[in-house]
Amino acid sequence: MRQAWLPRALAGIAVASVAAACSPGAASSARPGRSPTPSATTVTLSRSAAGSLDSGLSWIAARVDQPATIEGVPTDAPVFCSPCHPIVGTYIDSLVAVRGGFIALGFDQPPSHAAAWSSTDAMNWRRESDLPAPGGSSISAAVVGQDGSVIAVGGSGPTAAAWRTTDGATWTLTQLPAPGTDAGVGPGATERLSAVAETPGGFVAGGYVETATAIRMASLWRSPDGVTWTRTIVPIPAGSSEVTGIAELSASELVAVGIAGDERRGTAAVWQSNDAGATWSAIASPSLAAGRMLAVAAGRGGVAAVGELQEQTGAAAWFSADGSNWAVSSGPGLDNGGLQMVMMAVGPSATGFAAAGWRSDAGNGSAVAWSSSDGRQWIHLPQRPTFSGAGLAAVLATPRLMVAGTMGWPDTHAAEVWLASGG
Repeated sequence: MRQAWLPRALAGIAVASVAAACSPGAASSARPGRSPTPSATTVTLSRSAAGSLDSGLSWIAARVDQPATIEGVPTDAPVFCSPCHPIVGTYIDSLVAVRGGFIALGFDQPPSHAAAWSSTDAMNWRRESDLPAPGGSSISAAVVGQDGSVIAVGGSGPTAAAWRTTDGATWTLTQLPAPGTDAGVGPGATERLSAVAETPGGFVAGGYVETATAIRMASLWRSPDGVTWTRTIVPIPAGSSEVTGIAELSASELVAVGIAGDERRGTAAVWQSNDAGATWSAIASPSLAAGRMLAVAAGRGGVAAVGELQEQTGAAAWFSADGSNWAVSSGPGLDNGGLQMVMMAVGPSATGFAAAGWRSDAGNGSAVAWSSSDGRQWIHLPQRPTFSGAGLAAVLATPRLMVAGTMGWPDTHAAEVWLASGG
């Protein structure tokens, strides 16, 4: 799971909504109905070209298969906040476009189990029952390789993990070696991967190793095929650190972003590789003190990173033409009146970049989508009523803009996908 999404995002929404959500008789958020099962079609995977982003769009909520424990609860049941959290939640953290459809990946909890959905039309999402999902597993990110395979990364039990499929239906799970002396840690350490990128020679993934004393250290791996993985050396700052996103600038150039220090009050961290992920160097820039980077994407004219301000008083974004020199972005879309707002995901579009996340407000918090023509200036995209009580953790603008996450805070956490229409 994306650690930046679940513990911090939902806690932030709770701060803004506790008074309204916990009052007697507060109405629950609407829950999605059960999706009609799409026809059983084998999906042939390939990379897709970026789609367009235009003004004047609206959003359509898709139908996403949910566990019976979510679908069985009446949509008009009153909420008394005792204990004010769902029996089970489903979450989408990553979206990828494939030939013949789309794949969404994330997890259920409690207890945590990796989850995957597929769709041929982006409107009806079927749960994939053959995904290996042992207890304690979750998926945080995914990418489509040059050979058309999908590689997803996350964790399973105490170790980092990777999933691979060539048809969207049959998946294999690889649990990476447990962190030890190779990662500079002792017994009791755990590891999670939260980002993955494709390179001409395979894949690069990143995340963090967490010691038995709860100190996180950034980690990076390489793989020729998504199955066999080798740990690489990462120059890490003093204290905690983690990798939250990776982007490919060219055939050999990669940029990884993340957090230096505490995940709630730390600052941004950037690493760069000029040899397809074999070696990494840390990048220093005064602009990194502005906040925490939670995602990164290469696009028109350079690379855009997104996250939140250091003091949790609004969204934050950065742009770099070369991955080394960074500047803080601006725009009306980054301001939330001093309340917490987080950009969780970013991706390229035909007109620039699109991003997705959430913000605190006077109600249950709400999902937010953004657009930028150049990565330097950001605006909000139109909202819709079902964004209330929702948070986004994934964005895809290929070949059509869609965002995904979870909806129904505080009483239900149900995975959901929204498609842009009319833009």
